[in-house]
Amino acid sequence: MENLPESRSNSKQEDDSPENIDNAESESAKYQIRPKLEEKFKPMLAKEVIHNVLYDRLSNKEYDREQAPNWAKEIADIIREKMKKLEFKRYKYVVSVVVGSREGAGVKVGTRCIWDAEADCYAYDSFLNDTIFCVTAVYAIYVY
Repeated sequence: MENLPESRSNSKQEDDSPENIDNAESESAKYQIRPKLEEKFKPMLAKEVIHNVLYDRLSNKEYDREQAPNWAKEIADIIREKMKKLEFKRYKYVVSVVVGSREGAGVKVGTRCIWDAEADCYAYDSFLNDTIFCVTAVYAIYVY
């Protein structure tokens, strides 16, 4: 019976060894529920992507109600692919694009969602020319 406490103390010393602590830390990192600071979504990078795509795709076009839905889909697909190339770990993206005619009527665009304010983020930009307006938002949702 005297050996029992001694064997327990030996196993405790082994559990507290630096090697075991490192292994425990690396295993716990697999279940990370918040992105590290360097892994967080950067809205300014996303805004730059959105701005460049909108300018490239719409700057020399005039509004065409038949083509506008295709433009919106095309812009959303391009932005989504460019966001993936930025390689923010464990983020999924939702891209919203509204393309319309500038005929003097007002438009209000709104969205609502439930998300984690510490991990999820968004970026948006808009484009205007003489005949077209476009409002685009990218929602970056961190996957736990």
